[in-house]
Amino acid sequence: MLTSGQVAHFETFGFLFLRQAFSRDEIEDVTREVEELLEKDRGGSPRAQEKQSISPFVELSPQLSLLAEDDRIYGTVEQLLGSGFIWAGSEGQLTGWSTLPHVGWHADRHGERELGYDRVKVMLYLDAVTANHGALRIIPGSHRKPMHMDLEVLHGLEAEDASPFGVDGPDMPGLVLESSPGDVVFFNHNLYHAMFNGWAGRRYIALKYASNPVGPRDVETLTHYATNVFSVHDSFLNSDSPRIRGMVDRLMAAAPKA
Repeated sequence: MLTSGQVAHFETFGFLFLRQAFSRDEIEDVTREVEELLEKDRGGSPRAQEKQSISPFVELSPQLSLLAEDDRIYGTVEQLLGSGFIWAGSEGQLTGWSTLPHVGWHADRHGERELGYDRVKVMLYLDAVTANHGALRIIPGSHRKPMHMDLEVLHGLEAEDASPFGVDGPDMPGLVLESSPGDVVFFNHNLYHAMFNGWAGRRYIALKYASNPVGPRDVETLTHYATNVFSVHDSFLNSDSPRIRGMVDRLMAAAPKA
């Protein structure tokens, strides 16, 4: 149960960081299941240096699917988005070395048209991340105007490009969210964020939720960067969980009619 201050923190700064929401035993069980899915996706081959990205992800495992409805995640999202929110998918990521070990400053959902329709991304890092070793960096308050629009010049720049603000990427004013397995980060999809000094094998799970679309504009915004959002995995379409079915049923009710 969040306090009113925590809700205000999310609304104002665009993120919420819950430390050690999951126990060591719980996160070890999650990590084992994640590794099994990653190995299966590789066809049983050992890890290589390439990036590995799977979406949908938690939907592929009954054990990981429980994360989507767990009180510590679902209940938190409900307080942040209000009742009636929808499921917007998940992903599992294994950082590779095919590109530089950095992700430059960006917002997953950027631009004025994206503002006003709230979406939450939930991150569970399965490895310890620090300022000098792959931690998520954010610019608090950048999910709202005017800052969001001021930062749009960052889009399209590579992490090593000169910053239009006269500082290198890691020196941009912001906050480093150093995290240990068991922590959970919730952030608004419009928030500007980055990652520097990652490494091959850095693992995380992302769960995505969104406010219930109200009208065609919200549906258009929902699908602008997620054209397959209505292609829900059968395990969630046919779930016996009231929470999962509720999220999915509301999502499918919003799908454009053919």
